[in-house]
Amino acid sequence: MYRKDGVMRKGYEKKYESRIPKENYPDTGAEQLEALKSSKQLEEFHKYREAMKDLPCMPSYHFWAPDGKINDPNGLCFWKGRYHLFYQAYPPADPRQHWGHAVSDDMIHWKDLPLAIYPDIEYAVFSGSSLVEEDRVIAMYHGFGIGNMIATSSDPLLLNWEKNENCPVIPHIEASVEGKPYRIFDPFLWKEENGYYALSGSYYGGENDRHTGHNNVPVEHLFFSQDLSEWTYIGELSPIGFPQEGWGNDGACPYFWPIGNHGKYLFFHFSHQTGSHCFLGSYDKVTHHFTPEKHIHFCHGPVGCSSYQAPCLTPDGSGGLYLIYNTTDADMTLKRQGAMTVMHHVTTDEQDNICIQPVKQIESLHTEHYTAQSLKLDAFKQTKLDFSGRELDIHMKLHLSDARGLTLKVLASDNSCEHTDINLYRSRRKRGEEVVSMFSAVIDTTYSSVSPDAEGRQPEVVQVPDVSDDMLDVRILVDRCMVEVFVNGRITIMQMMYPSESSTGIFLEALGHDVMIDELDIWKMSSIY
Repeated sequence: MYRKDGVMRKGYEKKYESRIPKENYPDTGAEQLEALKSSKQLEEFHKYREAMKDLPCMPSYHFWAPDGKINDPNGLCFWKGRYHLFYQAYPPADPRQHWGHAVSDDMIHWKDLPLAIYPDIEYAVFSGSSLVEEDRVIAMYHGFGIGNMIATSSDPLLLNWEKNENCPVIPHIEASVEGKPYRIFDPFLWKEENGYYALSGSYYGGENDRHTGHNNVPVEHLFFSQDLSEWTYIGELSPIGFPQEGWGNDGACPYFWPIGNHGKYLFFHFSHQTGSHCFLGSYDKVTHHFTPEKHIHFCHGPVGCSSYQAPCLTPDGSGGLYLIYNTTDADMTLKRQGAMTVMHHVTTDEQDNICIQPVKQIESLHTEHYTAQSLKLDAFKQTKLDFSGRELDIHMKLHLSDARGLTLKVLASDNSCEHTDINLYRSRRKRGEEVVSMFSAVIDTTYSSVSPDAEGRQPEVVQVPDVSDDMLDVRILVDRCMVEVFVNGRITIMQMMYPSESSTGIFLEALGHDVMIDELDIWKMSSIY
């Protein structure tokens, strides 16, 4: 294949060209919308969604792939008044990774668009990020088998993408070849005054192979370019490494954005060994070194089914970030595999604590409402609420006070055979003469499903930091086969489960002592499909 100047393009040919017919579109908005009406891909997507959307295993307000399997979210961005989400798609007619594409006005209601980026010189289109400029959006992703790639789009719906003629712009080579100290994997792209910078998520290998177990620790390799085509290796983003991580971890799916008002940066990534992590710290634009200061881990069990997987973030325009993950199913027999979380809003407070909540726009799905004030729960006595459902937004505020815990059961059957438990615990210990309370949140899916196809996963347990006056502010999003939990805006955990369609009950139980719930609000949620 030749470049426009007639020079051979690094010897790469389109030997891996996708078997999916590529759909090309006009470059103006009105014409694009009209052309989409005859899209064969969208016609197939619509048929799949109509056939699947009401099944009990299909989330109602979480995004899932319109043709079966979904993996990492990619390239989340805001362009010409709309939010764009790309993702790892596996079209049945050619189940190698392509970039799938959806668009939204509010980050809640997503509309399918045709596939965005197809393999041709690369075997598959792996994960990456996007950078929005005034006149275009730049995607940088990993082309499996050859290295990191650049593609650009400038049309209103980002339907047409053109790959850089110098792709792969950062070729893949083994770390032991030519003395190169890096491996190439998922890239993240940003721009500073003097040019473009890119991370390539990986693990530190030196001359050692990953599978030997030597020097197998996460690292982010930093590259620089002024034209997106020629890239220079600079070194490690964090020469001191990433604390609280170690052997066996890698730095896949990196995202590195400024956050807050104190000049801090937030670095998110996914490890195939221990799940999703983020670090808050300082970034020196002279040395291009990042110094981690705070760490949060988002996977509290084995990596695999039913946990937060790859993160994807974009700025909110006000110093915060929007964040979405994919998750994998805990039932291997499902035709659908994987889904996205709802969109999270990530900010920092005055103490530079990382704060995470679901985006406020999710309230647009609220329908029927249940509310209770000063609800007293007797110790070790289950209280069944006169309200039920499989698609819920639950918000409660409580003081555990003298109780050691509270259990909220959702998606519960009347005979108690099925129930998903959200447990809030308080434990005390002495620190000198002072008695200190520690708080934790747990999702337990042990009894979530009587189906033999539902895979087991240990309970997710996370400590709630900096609890003031024993006050817990808990948000629980229930969506048929998914539960996401947010506590005090500081921690979040999730699980997947597969209850019977009739399991819709909600139960509350105080542990050890009576509990007073100050405020309890529950909304049923409408579907986005």
